[in-house]
Amino acid sequence: MALDTSLDVLTIPATSLERVPQPAIRDAIRYFAPDFITIPGPRNPAALAAIQEATTDTPFTYPKLGRNGSHIQQFQYAPETGLTDATDNQSSESLIDILAVQNQDALSNLQGEIGNGTRQTGSERATFLIVPELSVDWDATTLSTTLPNKTELAAISSSLPEPVTVLAGGQPTEYYHEWDLPHDGSTETVPIAGLGATDHDKSKFARYSCTAHGTVAAESTDTTEFGLTALNGVGPSTAQRLRQAGCRTTDDVRDFAVSDLTDLPGIGRQTAEQIHAHADVIHSGDPLVVSNRTPVKTRDDRPPLCLDIETDGLSPTIIWQFGVYDPATDTYQAFIERNDPTDPESVLEAFITWLLANHGNRTLLTWNGYNFDYEYISQFLRQYRPEYADEWESMWTYDLYKWAVRDENALLPGRTNKLGHVAHALGYESAATGLTGAQTAAAYQEFMRHPDDRDHEPDWDRHKAYCRDDCEALWYVYQAITDAPRRDMTDSGSSGATGQQAGLTDF
Repeated sequence: MALDTSLDVLTIPATSLERVPQPAIRDAIRYFAPDFITIPGPRNPAALAAIQEATTDTPFTYPKLGRNGSHIQQFQYAPETGLTDATDNQSSESLIDILAVQNQDALSNLQGEIGNGTRQTGSERATFLIVPELSVDWDATTLSTTLPNKTELAAISSSLPEPVTVLAGGQPTEYYHEWDLPHDGSTETVPIAGLGATDHDKSKFARYSCTAHGTVAAESTDTTEFGLTALNGVGPSTAQRLRQAGCRTTDDVRDFAVSDLTDLPGIGRQTAEQIHAHADVIHSGDPLVVSNRTPVKTRDDRPPLCLDIETDGLSPTIIWQFGVYDPATDTYQAFIERNDPTDPESVLEAFITWLLANHGNRTLLTWNGYNFDYEYISQFLRQYRPEYADEWESMWTYDLYKWAVRDENALLPGRTNKLGHVAHALGYESAATGLTGAQTAAAYQEFMRHPDDRDHEPDWDRHKAYCRDDCEALWYVYQAITDAPRRDMTDSGSSGATGQQAGLTDF
């Protein structure tokens, strides 16, 4: 359900390239399959060598190193042509432009080139500007922030007809803020998204979905989720023992028999079976169901309704969107509070009356719903519409995350157990909304602060599409799990290094 043209960008910070084993870097690139790679952080030729060794197929930029003496690089993207280097030859048909400056001093040069027409984006859709070490200054005394180079950034944004989003290499992935910057007697709104990916304590990679509307959705992943440490039961010490035994990749582990793994110090039979089975799951991209338990029961032959909610934060004061996807009819129903963000009751009542009146005998399915969706729906009903609370509690509710992950009924191929990662690993084609859960909450918080200002409203259609995408991704994952063979994790160990499938028997 593609909503818009988007460019997938993978951030691999220079500091991560220094610390992460080469097989893990290649693993991350293969897993994310990005259109483009960027390397924020300081100049480090060893990091450049690492990325050149890791991939020859994916275009990348390392802004701090420049390119052929140029302090400014430019790339353009269109679905028909893919990503092309347009530093010296701009196209007029791109939907997304990437500009990368070597340092913040080069911003004034870029401003001049755009102003005099020697630098053209050729795009009327979106431009993303990479500034590799840009970081927001924080004053702990006055509790205020300052954006360096705001004059140049405002001028660049104002000079281009399309939306300009700045990707700041000195800010963590979670950072996103729309800065209102003064320019020529007016105000220029410039979104700043963090590109740094690291929190100084551990290395991270981050995937960015950059849309032709100028929006960007980012999510970071610890580098330990790639390479040998991606396997269940493998930490740094076990990974070191595996490397000493000749295993550098998860495929190498898959080519071991369980009996070979148990010969290594500190690896018992149960752990070896789990490691081996997970290596097979990562290789195949298919889930492995390891129990006879049924993930969902229904009252009739219809499949479960897939439910997702959006709130104003992790400790919500309002559930402002309910989304329900019905696989039986391939229809979607959304309930959104667009008018009064101080009124959590109206949208709640609209959802619960529709649900009970039309689908009171259906089963509900969520991802991590027992820790969030179901919990807050119950809480808000008891608080605002208690007459429906008992009927809601009688609904059949299931949590696929709890069944698969917490109850250990399945091994999943995602490098984390977040719904988006699992669905991606299983082949789900996500809608390009350019949103994350944190951004949906932040957008509604902004609406709550300015309920009478239409300029501060969320893009309702885009947020509705984001919630629907989560519901349909959940159904996709549910189908993959229910269609997966049920096997145990035991391995006879009789086939040696070629016996990766030995003993993975059906129940």
